[in-house]
Amino acid sequence: MSPSQTKANYDVLIIGGGPAGLAAAMALGRMQRSALICDDRRPRNLASSHMNNFPSQDGIHPAEWRAKVTKELEKYPTVSFFTGRVLKVEKSGSAFNVTLPDQPILSVRKVILAYGVEDPLPDAPGFRELWGSAVYHCPYCHGYEVRDAKLAYVGNAAMAHHVLPMLMFLTKDLVLFTNGATEIEPAFREQLKKKSIPVFEEKIASLIHEGKVLCGVKLANGQIVERTGLFVAPKIPLTLKGSIGEKLGCEKTEMGFYRVELMGKSTVPGVFVAGDIMSMQHSVLGAAASGQLAGSGAVFELTREDFEQG
Repeated sequence: MSPSQTKANYDVLIIGGGPAGLAAAMALGRMQRSALICDDRRPRNLASSHMNNFPSQDGIHPAEWRAKVTKELEKYPTVSFFTGRVLKVEKSGSAFNVTLPDQPILSVRKVILAYGVEDPLPDAPGFRELWGSAVYHCPYCHGYEVRDAKLAYVGNAAMAHHVLPMLMFLTKDLVLFTNGATEIEPAFREQLKKKSIPVFEEKIASLIHEGKVLCGVKLANGQIVERTGLFVAPKIPLTLKGSIGEKLGCEKTEMGFYRVELMGKSTVPGVFVAGDIMSMQHSVLGAAASGQLAGSGAVFELTREDFEQG
């Protein structure tokens, strides 16, 4: 038990039980700091059947990986779990008061925000149904599995300029759907032409699919473009899964991330940030790394405070 628990229920509240939150908890548990992980069971990769780009875990089912890490955390007696939403977090002196459903108000010394982002998709029928099986967000996470397929990128010209060159190394059959009129710089349009990448600026009416298998993209003008995989651009600014950070006063960037300093520190003292809500490196490995950093940052502050007060 940490020395702080005579004054607070937990050293740290972790909001989010994905890779970032679990890694933060492990850092805290290994230093015998008490942590409560609150998770509402809405992982971003819920629809995915595998996660990749993670050495030693490449291809594992995301749910299996989370269960494995959760099991590993059981050996740390200072780490606890709560299934459900965090309703409110309020600053109270140097600590925080936490409101959970049907629970007494808790007191914690530090907060780690790790609740991730939402993935708004185009509203045309088929996108949500195929999310995770034929509609993806990241070439690093899913690109290898659909290499050499008939691929497309759905996004505006600015995002396409960044992603299309990566997709070109996965397939030679690639198109761009802007899903409506967009300004494409003449130089970029010429590059696309030279690379034989067609551009469709009509609105997408629907995705044609058989079960979880994508067959084609139907445009508003009735044209059907055969495709078997789509990568969808993120909506900027990002949509976060929670607003507790904003309510606490954490500053955000133009991209929609929380602004962080060294060790994941937010602009609010005592509040740390980890995972997809603080970086564009949206991968399980990246989220876990940032969670370990935020957990270490919280440990550092707690240790320093206890030492100086002791």
